Amino acid sequence: MKVIHTADWHLGKVLNGHTFLEDQADILEKLVDKVEREQPDVMVIAGDIFDTAMPSKRAIELMERTIARLNIDLKIPMIITSGNHDGKERLRYGAHWFKQNQLYIRTALIDFEEPIIFGNVCFYTLPFFTLAEARAFLGTEITTYEEAVTQLVERIKPQIDSSKQNVLIGHFTIFGAPKSDSERELTVGTIESVRSHCVALFDAVMLGHIHHPFALNQSHIYYSGSLLQYSFSEVNQPKGIRCFTFNKEDYSQNFIPLSPRRKLQYVETTYDDAVNGRFAHDNKEDYFHFSLSELEMIKDPMQQLKKMFPNTLALTQQVYVSTTHVNASHNIKKMKPLEIIDTFYKELMDETLDDIQTKEVETFLNQYGEEE
Repeated sequence: MKVIHTADWHLGKVLNGHTFLEDQADILEKLVDKVEREQPDVMVIAGDIFDTAMPSKRAIELMERTIARLNIDLKIPMIITSGNHDGKERLRYGAHWFKQNQLYIRTALIDFEEPIIFGNVCFYTLPFFTLAEARAFLGTEITTYEEAVTQLVERIKPQIDSSKQNVLIGHFTIFGAPKSDSERELTVGTIESVRSHCVALFDAVMLGHIHHPFALNQSHIYYSGSLLQYSFSEVNQPKGIRCFTFNKEDYSQNFIPLSPRRKLQYVETTYDDAVNGRFAHDNKEDYFHFSLSELEMIKDPMQQLKKMFPNTLALTQQVYVSTTHVNASHNIKKMKPLEIIDTFYKELMDETLDDIQTKEVETFLNQYGEEE
């Protein structure tokens, strides 16, 4: 049996004011084409179909159109769980009707106790949940995600059929999997992470939430990763879907890359080289974050950059910290506020404060006081 695993579509995602809907429509077309060629028996979406609990009309239409092509046109059974970005109530609307067409939308903890069985594989769905929801469902005082997952798995142990392959579909963090900037924290601090032994009961674990498909090196735990790069911390990450082939007693899997029409690019160079395109790049239509030096005398640098790279989304100025600055920092407690400001300005601009600037700083310090 062949299973396609995907997650983290984040339909409606906006980065620095730019919507990704056109890029998402393009990558979903490629996903549908790839799925049609693979001809899977089941398709899994492990959470975060939408980027917000209140998705836009266009985002909902894109989701409906894509799911209809996969489930109705291609007649592929589908299992969808909710992620921390999804609105559970909206996502599960119509779920009772949809399952008549083998479209299973799982958003509740109670669903975990009822596996979806296809052939020799039992799929257990564990949608995103808050600790408060877990406490209410389990009737116990738990303080971490690991405690919740451990107790939930213990509840279903008696019904595990060892003659079949048992698969967990979830949306959480396995300890050791690094997050990127676009992955919203599930809880405060590190209590959201779950150690891998907590899900050792399952033959395979198909997860969402982490956007890097190779973030984890575990023999039976897999993230599909997101379909697109959604932050500049994901610049070098591959994107695509996973394909599993289950036999009677084991399985194999491989990652299938998908190519976006535009990538995210992070570029460090001088302003002159950037505005003249003197750096390695494949597509001027890519989304750029420029970190540039020599910006001091440039008027409207973002506007100038967009003339050549229209999808520039971010511009920052490079700040160099020299050995002199580091040495000065060792004596910072002995320096007066004006000296600290003057030293910082010199390191940043390669010149000292002039008389007018010095007087303005002195006025500010006198107004607000130099003493703590």
